[in-house]
Amino acid sequence: MVSTQTAQAAMEPVPGTGVPRTGARAGWTVRNPSAPDRLSALVARVSPGAMAAERTLAVHPGLTTLFPEGLARGATVLCAGGAATSMATLLSAGAVGGGAWVGVAGLPTFGVQACREAGVPSERVVLVREQPTTPFDDGTWGQVLGALIDGFEIVIFGAAASLRAGTARRLQARLQTRGAVLVVVGDAGPFACDQRLAGVAEWGGLGDGHGHLATRQVHLTLDGRRQQRPRHDTIWYPSPTGAIVPVGLVGAVAPVDERVASLQRTG
Repeated sequence: MVSTQTAQAAMEPVPGTGVPRTGARAGWTVRNPSAPDRLSALVARVSPGAMAAERTLAVHPGLTTLFPEGLARGATVLCAGGAATSMATLLSAGAVGGGAWVGVAGLPTFGVQACREAGVPSERVVLVREQPTTPFDDGTWGQVLGALIDGFEIVIFGAAASLRAGTARRLQARLQTRGAVLVVVGDAGPFACDQRLAGVAEWGGLGDGHGHLATRQVHLTLDGRRQQRPRHDTIWYPSPTGAIVPVGLVGAVAPVDERVASLQRTG
């Protein structure tokens, strides 16, 4: 004998459908009017392109030849060579343009003007400086980097040689869990880097006893553990017009006026 409560429960509709539960059990087709829209939204989120975009951070347009897919979240990138700090700053520019924040530590020469030239708003950069009289040890750096990895999408670090191997391993495990990107400047220290970006800079603008530093070309090479072969590119940083663009970009820069004004004795 079926109780009154059981009978009432059987007649209650399936939430959002209006179909009695007894009908659903009997093989009736239960349709949710909002199901197509929800499935379309789900497909858009789990499609390969969307998932890849969520796993990467954008880079500056001048670096898309080297990083066509952007910066992989959880990765460690080493910037080496004469333009290492500039390249590290430029690597963060694309992500900051998309709303990311940058944490910088272990780089006493890191400046606000360099951020602006690379297109990185200074209000989205947090800089941690150690006192010259009391430099940070391995334990302090571990705490600082741990906090930066937890709170920022990109962390730029220039004192890797001060860390122990165990601290570096724990930080990189934390990095992969959080999905941030660590950019190491100069010496990689105990960090196992996924990619290495090396640069050689050539300045232009100086003549024979005249002129000033006006342009810079940076020859870049990117290699890594997951790349079959190194990638190469040369960028203006800056160009004669002040832009940061690949050298091969047609019409991107204006010609430089090489004329030199003659000097006259006045007294």
